[in-house]
Amino acid sequence: MAEEKSASAPEVQFKGSCACGRVTYTCTSPPREGFTTACHCVTCRKISGGPFQAFAHVFAANLTNFDKEKNSRHEGLPKDDTGGIVFRRLSPVGERAFCGSCSTSLAMRYKHEPDNIGVTLGTIDEDSIGSPKVKELLQPNQHIFMSQSVSWLHIDNDGVPKYARFTSGDFEENMASWISHNKGKE
Repeated sequence: MAEEKSASAPEVQFKGSCACGRVTYTCTSPPREGFTTACHCVTCRKISGGPFQAFAHVFAANLTNFDKEKNSRHEGLPKDDTGGIVFRRLSPVGERAFCGSCSTSLAMRYKHEPDNIGVTLGTIDEDSIGSPKVKELLQPNQHIFMSQSVSWLHIDNDGVPKYARFTSGDFEENMASWISHNKGKE
């Protein structure tokens, strides 16, 4: 599927893909400033196979996913499994997107913030990064869930703020409110 570029189309800031190349994506905005996160929760560690999973948060309206096998595209993330993108719901509030063929971890979104997508940093194609500013914004600027981090990783002096859980009480309060309001609806 060829990508068309019109005079009014926003410039692609970065692209990415899964390991097998079935699912690719483009993002037409830089990552949200202050929202590139290294998450050390047990789930992120187990899914990534590493000591943490890193995400660059973007607005869904700026992200387009392509499934090369089905020759289809989705603005943001699709609502449900498409074959190319499948979801794992490992908590009541979050869902993670994976390639349906190779199982690459592609993204995450929280149900109370469906327009905020955390793209996994490891899937970004290095040669597609549009500017030095985008490269700068892709640097993790917060470590979360340090209360669940592995004991053998020492990042005390990396200059990046560290939080036991999420970065602010507002996020957890909004998540708790969403859970309370939606209990039994799924």
